Amino acid sequence: MLIHTRTVAHKVFEVWRSPDRFTKNPDVILLRSGRLLLVYSDTDSHWSHVSQVITILASDDDGSTWTKLSEVHTAKIDQGEERLVTPRLSRISDGRLVVICDHDDFRHFHEDQSLGNWIWWSRDEGVTWEGRCTNEIMGFEPDRIMELRNGRLIVGSHLVRRDAQEYAEVIHVSDDGGTHWRELATVAHDGYHRFCEGGIVLLQNESLMACVLRETRSAGLPSFLVFSEDSGETWSDPQMAPFALHRPYAKELEDGRVMVTGRHVNGGLGTYAWVGDLQAEAGTYAIGGPRRKYCAQVADGVLIIENRPEHECRYTMLPPQNCSSEVCFEAELRVEGPPGSAVAFLSIASIRTKATGPVVVVVAPDAISLLGRDGPDTTYRSDMTSFRRLTLRHVKGLFTISIDGKEVIYGCVYRGEVDLSDARGGDPTKRNQFGQYGDRGKSHWRSVSFSSKNPTLDDYDWTWEGRDGSFPDDYQRRRMIQIHANHPDTMPDHGYSSWLTLPDGRIILVDYTNYGDPHGKSHLVGVHLEPEDIA
Repeated sequence: MLIHTRTVAHKVFEVWRSPDRFTKNPDVILLRSGRLLLVYSDTDSHWSHVSQVITILASDDDGSTWTKLSEVHTAKIDQGEERLVTPRLSRISDGRLVVICDHDDFRHFHEDQSLGNWIWWSRDEGVTWEGRCTNEIMGFEPDRIMELRNGRLIVGSHLVRRDAQEYAEVIHVSDDGGTHWRELATVAHDGYHRFCEGGIVLLQNESLMACVLRETRSAGLPSFLVFSEDSGETWSDPQMAPFALHRPYAKELEDGRVMVTGRHVNGGLGTYAWVGDLQAEAGTYAIGGPRRKYCAQVADGVLIIENRPEHECRYTMLPPQNCSSEVCFEAELRVEGPPGSAVAFLSIASIRTKATGPVVVVVAPDAISLLGRDGPDTTYRSDMTSFRRLTLRHVKGLFTISIDGKEVIYGCVYRGEVDLSDARGGDPTKRNQFGQYGDRGKSHWRSVSFSSKNPTLDDYDWTWEGRDGSFPDDYQRRRMIQIHANHPDTMPDHGYSSWLTLPDGRIILVDYTNYGDPHGKSHLVGVHLEPEDIA
């Protein structure tokens, strides 16, 4: 069974392969002549240790074939030069092209560190490039440089603020064609979320500006959206997006909708696209679905998950803010399988008990247990082959597990932050999840609900009922489009995409992937999307 029902993976083709090299982070533009140019980083590995070449490719057939046009800059890391990270390419109205690229994150990522973004200019459509230009742009992982109708240049980047010791997305502007830059505004920063890699998109003929933000910890956290009605001078409070994409790349389509592409981290792995109205769906959270093969169906008001080897049917929800959040996680389910063998589970991110650490409750046909320690305090014998209502609750440090309203397991939760960083995969100790555990047996779910009351963040409530006839991740199944897949067992690496609309109405999208490559290598891929692919 497919993880999602919408995919264009069969249309993906190879764009560029550099033998024995790692090619990554492409960005594509359209010249007035109709030629496409693409910048990418040609390096020895994902995190370069030897050498790195910022390279320009050209295509005169709408992206079907590519040739090497020029090299912007070479960094010799093995000779003491700083590595470069993510190049972005833009065309300015005066005919100039500009590439911006950041340096080694760890030397330039804090607001008290030195500047690390370099800029190169071309006046002959990318054939030659002027030497790197010093500038006042702080932070790292910059967005592409964009030009507003009044001629102002803008670019987003992110950095660590000293006071909160957390990321902030910021915007810099130039009013003299890119010679001098200044920080204009903080786009998003709240001291909790790890906002970064903002993708700025101009809406409604530039009367509205949006920024789509990555939340880099993953763990079920979505992307976020902010809006500006004054050309970036001020920004709205961050709101959740109905998708979780890393390095989001966003543009407005000709019909007024926005397409956002990026690395999907709350469901099936690969690069995905979302298409819709950002304003209308801001504040919406969508449950994450399985990331690999699974066997499940909704029949007669019940979600039935059949456990099989190499399958993983798990659903992810928004995590609580921290260990001070009050949480209620409830499911009506039954399981079948070998006695003593865990078949299903429920887990709560951010909550850890003294006895077992992360809260992961596994369900076997004859017992429920807190994962991490086997004993009378963490295991309760019960017939789980009939439908039972299982409730996990945390209030002010007291954690309890109940079966049909009877408290059967207790735990204490102590104050202390839990690191959810980079919880991209299916690790239940860092996610709010429920679903398959192990590779034998079946679980039957009638309903699932989750709520959290948070100290400072908004409270969260979610309920799914099998009688509605839809899967828990119904939104993702309907609205997320898989561009290309990448199996989790291959240490997947992909998702810094770029795209534009061609004169004939098609879309050309480029990305990188290590799918099918030797360890430590990758190549560039592309896809032509027809209007019906994103209808």
